[in-house]
Amino acid sequence: MKRTLINIAILSTILGTGMAQAGGWDRSGQDTSIILKEGSLLEVSAVSVAPKVTGAYVGSLAATGDVTPDYSFTNMAFRTEINDNFSVAVIQDEPFGASVDWSVTSGNAYSSVEASIKTNATTFLLGYDIDNITVYGGLKNQSFGASADVPIGSPHPSPGMYKIRSTDDQSIGYVLGAAVERPEIALRVALTYQSKVSHQVAVVETFGGASTSSVLKADTPSSFNLNFQTGIAANTLLFGSVRSVQWTQTDVKPNVFATNAQRSLKKFTSDVVTYNLGVARKVTDQWLGFVTYGTEASEGGTAGPLGPTDGFSKMGLGVTYSGEQADITVAMQKVNNGDTSMDGATMSGNTTLVTAVKVAYKF
Repeated sequence: MKRTLINIAILSTILGTGMAQAGGWDRSGQDTSIILKEGSLLEVSAVSVAPKVTGAYVGSLAATGDVTPDYSFTNMAFRTEINDNFSVAVIQDEPFGASVDWSVTSGNAYSSVEASIKTNATTFLLGYDIDNITVYGGLKNQSFGASADVPIGSPHPSPGMYKIRSTDDQSIGYVLGAAVERPEIALRVALTYQSKVSHQVAVVETFGGASTSSVLKADTPSSFNLNFQTGIAANTLLFGSVRSVQWTQTDVKPNVFATNAQRSLKKFTSDVVTYNLGVARKVTDQWLGFVTYGTEASEGGTAGPLGPTDGFSKMGLGVTYSGEQADITVAMQKVNNGDTSMDGATMSGNTTLVTAVKVAYKF
């Protein structure tokens, strides 16, 4: 496939980066765009996320403090061509994750709540390219681990403390996709499907002074990514993406917690669609600048301490420098997190700052 004048795949870092609880537990956006590029490439993306999620406890003058710790992660991807038609790629990323810590204040409804969800995935892709069409697919090996400290009965005055700790479980999923391109107008449309991954996680639950070993069944959701770009003027492209994630497939319901709390530890009540749109302008042969806008509708309903934001809007900007051996992209994004209310607290007026650096080395 002949590649378009400006390869918008270099912008996927800032489009795909997740926020604190945005899109369920979305983090990397599950980017597979490297399979659509040319030649042999090694890409490394370093992402730093600084959420500020605060609010006030109901019936109290106390502020919650910032309940979402900062985090960072690094994604890596490699691709090369077998021959004129076939290419292969390996992608290492952190597709899903979450972290909350309400211990910044004491004596309030959720002041003992801490939780963490961690995943890592290695995806192997094979692409077949003929004329202006590419089809691709492969397998991904994903790990899943969880920990939480949650007072069962909160926000009542005397809850019992519940704890869960897990070892990481490894499970297999798959990826399928296709892309169509018209180089004469710098048009490319790519649709990628990521399957649900089912995990059986060995956990230890502690409640009421007793510890119980069991298996937690947890699924990370399937998703569709629709990415597009098209020329709108000389050296200028309009680009964007639509990401649909079936979060209702995810229900974290450990046995001891469900028995005593009569609910799931975390269950999503609706699927999530995230929209991104941007404009890129090639200023010189080496420099490209871009701006982006994104939005995600709120899930609605009553939130909980493990999901203290709901929906978002975001603005981003960045630049790319293209050298002989490497392309370097630096980008920044400000996210306006959606307000939430829950039994014990209200969270409003919160933002997240995302910064990303991506280096693509050409062999």
